[in-house]
Amino acid sequence: MSMPEEILRMESVFNSIPGISDVYIGNQNFTKEEFEEIANIYFPGVYADLPIALLKRTGGNLDKELLVNVEFRIDSTTTGLKALEFLSWWVRDLARSGENLQIRTIGLPPKHGDVVQLGETLRFWLEAYIVTEEEDIQLVLNEISRLADSLKENLVDYQDAFN
Repeated sequence: MSMPEEILRMESVFNSIPGISDVYIGNQNFTKEEFEEIANIYFPGVYADLPIALLKRTGGNLDKELLVNVEFRIDSTTTGLKALEFLSWWVRDLARSGENLQIRTIGLPPKHGDVVQLGETLRFWLEAYIVTEEEDIQLVLNEISRLADSLKENLVDYQDAFN
């Protein structure tokens, strides 16, 4: 099964940012009942990366809401830091205009047994909380496409800032 064109476009735009790597797009959708069940098992495994504070506050997704996340890493270079700062600005600007977006950091414990993980597991999630008028995946894909277009336009407008 191939990925929708809108998802591939968002992935492509993220991959085009200098200093960004390991891009993965996913989604999360939990009813209040599913969230309560998950919350009782201390968020093991994949659940540890969920936006726990938000889910505790709302008890799951809002009605007709889908959380779309873009997971990515940055290079351990000035270019990677510039990429993160650029994305942080872009998300902040859109959030200030009313979009339900945020960036979160994800990291594993400093050590796992005798293995030091600190400095090796840092990654980031762009989270877009997309609420649609009706449950229609095409409406969600349209929003992803709109965000990808916005990001691409801003990359073009500010490409000289990466030099």
